[in-house]
Amino acid sequence: MDTQAILMDYIKKELMKGRNVDISPSDDLLGSGIIDSLGILQLVSFIEERFNFQVPDEDVVFENFFSVEALTNYLKNAQAAA
Repeated sequence: MDTQAILMDYIKKELMKGRNVDISPSDDLLGSGIIDSLGILQLVSFIEERFNFQVPDEDVVFENFFSVEALTNYLKNAQAAA
């Protein structure tokens, strides 16, 4: 599974709690109510455990968590820079 698929799967299973809503990688996660501030914290925790990558506090910003696509790009760039 690639990073984007792993994130999509986690969001659907853990954060959406079975809500029957289809999401795409480019969907606005916050604006559409798919995740909230608590969801972001859960997502950060999941990323740190699953990808063995520490997300700095200053990187927990709207631009990085706007969509699964944005989050995937952030992770690829941040891991490449590490």
